Amino acid sequence: MSIDLRVRLRARRSPVATQRPRLTARPRRPAHRHGQAVVEFALILPVFLFLVVMALDFGRLFFSYVQVNNAAREGANYGQGAPSDVVGITARVDAETNVQGQAGEAASTVTASCATPAGTAIACSSATGGGGAGNTVTVKVHRPFSFLTPLMNNFFGGSFGMDATATAAVLGYAPGASATQPPGCSSPSAAFTVIVTSGRGIFVDPTGSTPNSGVCNISGYNWDWGDGDTDVGTATGSTHTYGADGTYTVVLEVTNQAGSASISHPATVPAPVPTPTPTPGPTATPTPGPTATPTAAPTPTPVVCTAPVANFTWTTSGNGSNTVYTYRDASTSSDPTSCPITDWLWTFTNTTNTSSNAQNPAPFSYNNNSNHPVTLRVTNSAGQSSQITKNT
Repeated sequence: MSIDLRVRLRARRSPVATQRPRLTARPRRPAHRHGQAVVEFALILPVFLFLVVMALDFGRLFFSYVQVNNAAREGANYGQGAPSDVVGITARVDAETNVQGQAGEAASTVTASCATPAGTAIACSSATGGGGAGNTVTVKVHRPFSFLTPLMNNFFGGSFGMDATATAAVLGYAPGASATQPPGCSSPSAAFTVIVTSGRGIFVDPTGSTPNSGVCNISGYNWDWGDGDTDVGTATGSTHTYGADGTYTVVLEVTNQAGSASISHPATVPAPVPTPTPTPGPTATPTPGPTATPTAAPTPTPVVCTAPVANFTWTTSGNGSNTVYTYRDASTSSDPTSCPITDWLWTFTNTTNTSSNAQNPAPFSYNNNSNHPVTLRVTNSAGQSSQITKNT
C-alpha cells in the first residue's frame, strides 16, 4: 500500500502539458476587389464635380440677380432728377453692376420710360410738367448671363438673361419755363401787402395774387422774410416776428400748375412813429348861416358772415392700382358775394401727395387699394371755416 501511495503522489506532481492556442490565418481579399473600388470612384468623381460646378453656377446666378435689381433701383434713383438723361441712367446702372460683378455677365441694356399718375405713357422730357400726385420714371435693365457648365448653357440655348425694373416718382415736379402748361392755365401773378402789427411782428396778406379759384388756382405760397427765415403760407395770409429792428425785404413766390411768379416789398419794424401834426392857431369864427335840415341816410344792414359748409364729391376711373381719383369742391357759402370762400385745404392719406390748396386738386392715383380718408377745410373772407372728412 505504501508503494501504491507514492506512485499516486508522484503522478499528481508531474507537470500537466498545456496546449497553445492555434492561430488561424485571415483570408486574403482577392485582388480584383481593389480594382473595382478604383473604377467606382472614377465613375462617380465626374458626377460629383458636375454637381459642385452647378452649385457654384446657381450661386453666381443668385448674386447676379441681386446685382441687376440693385442696378435698376440705382438707375431709377438717378432718373428721379433727370428722367430724360438715359446716358446718365446707364452710367449709374453700369457703376452698380461693376461693383457687384460676377464672372460670366455681359454688358447691360438699359431703357427708361415715363408715365403720368394715371399710367399713361409720356415722353420723359415732359415728365416734370403737369398736375396731380406726380409722374413716374421706370428703368428696365437686361443683363445676359453665361454658366460655367456647358450643359446649362446648352439647356438655355446660350442666351440666358436677367431682367429687373424699378419705378420712382420724378422729382423737381413743379414745371419750369420750358415745361408744357396745362390747357387753359397761365402762370400766376403775385401780390401782397405788409401790415406791421405790434413791436417787430408783421402780417402779410397775399389775397391779391391770382388766380385764386378754379382748376388753375394758386397751390403754393412761399415766403422769404429777408432775415434768413422762410415759410410756407396759405391763401389767407401769414405772420412773422423779427428778432431785431430794421428794414427787411419780404419776398412772396406763388406757384400753380403752369409755373411760378414772385414779388417783394420792404417791411420796417417797429413801425416808424408819425411826426405829430402842429396845432393850428385860432381862426375867426364865421357867422353861421341857416342850416338845412339833412335827409337821414338809410342805415346799412351789416353783413354777418357765417362759416361756410364744407363738402366735396369724387369720381374714379380705371381699376386696381391704376384707379384714378378726381375730387371736386362742392362747398357752399351763406353769402357768396359778401362772404366768399377764399381758402381750400385738402388733406389726403395713404399717398405721397399729402395736401393741396387748390379748389379742385388734379386727379391722382393712390399706392394701395384700402380706404382713403380725405379731409377738406374751407375758409371764407371773414376767417370762418369748417371741414369735412370722407372715406373715398
